Amino acid sequence: MKAAVVTRYGGPEVMEIRDVPLPRLAEGQILVRVRAIGLNFADVFGRLGVYPNTPPPPFIPGLEFSGDVVAVAPDVSKFRGRERVMGYSRLGSHAEYVCLGVHYAITVPESMTYEEAAAFLATGMSAYHGIVRLGNLRKGEKLLIHAAAGGVGLAAVQIAKQIGAEIFATAGTEEKLALAGKFGADHLFNYRDTDFAAEITRITEGYGVDLVMDSVGGEVFKKSWHLLAQMGRYILYGVSSVTGKGALNRLKAAAAFSMMRPIFPPSLMSANRGIHGFNLGTLTGKESYFSDAAKEILRYFDEGFLKPVIGHVFPFEEIVEAHAFLQTRQSSGKIVVLVGT
Repeated sequence: MKAAVVTRYGGPEVMEIRDVPLPRLAEGQILVRVRAIGLNFADVFGRLGVYPNTPPPPFIPGLEFSGDVVAVAPDVSKFRGRERVMGYSRLGSHAEYVCLGVHYAITVPESMTYEEAAAFLATGMSAYHGIVRLGNLRKGEKLLIHAAAGGVGLAAVQIAKQIGAEIFATAGTEEKLALAGKFGADHLFNYRDTDFAAEITRITEGYGVDLVMDSVGGEVFKKSWHLLAQMGRYILYGVSSVTGKGALNRLKAAAAFSMMRPIFPPSLMSANRGIHGFNLGTLTGKESYFSDAAKEILRYFDEGFLKPVIGHVFPFEEIVEAHAFLQTRQSSGKIVVLVGT
């Protein structure tokens, strides 16, 4: 089979499309013919070699995909073969075939295309996990979403809109802000030319926000932490600010991390604030939680208020270019890579 292989840690150019053996089924797994791949920043961090538990090169990256079940392990009864599924595999989906545990494969609704399915699961799960389960967002609360025009950001806007929150959104271009506004964001801030923290403080008359969804980190974290109201919750699920366009710049990364000041635990008590961090790629041993959460976001899809937003589509032969485009942070919505026909 064809697969995009990380030959060494580094920028997009370290990936090569190679012929590799088919993956072998293990107990509790299914084999899927991949039809579409959803790109995530976790794939970038894996390629850079900074993602937790990333194996040494060469390896096949890839977190999210959709496709067809072509084989099942003898102990698997959930699938029989030929089902359309979307899946969440920590590694391996940048290929024509991938094996994954049966608990991390979800049947694709008839009304959803392969492309939409590849753009739905990780983004929907991240937004749901952060806003609903960890953030416990309630109607009338104020929510700040950074990178609001990205895949997770737009899913977060849609879920928060359904809950009835007041949504403050940041992005780096007017086009991205318009997209976030289209899906329901109430207040839009271009972080390149606007002090979003000062503006939010002014609009809320000093109150701030009840919940922050942050995948950027760095200076954004520093400013946003001070915006939390009493009983505010901070959800950190990424640090995209540490990446550039190519290989990891360790000086830039160090500068970004230095802006994320250490949090002194006793100060959380007196301020009545809290912080959660999560990484779905390392959230292991939570199969029942994953299944329940997937059912919830599929219900959101069926009810019509959570839709995948695809910004760009690349053929598999251009997966290196797709990675490069994602790493520039210029994309809106989800980047999808089509595999075969």
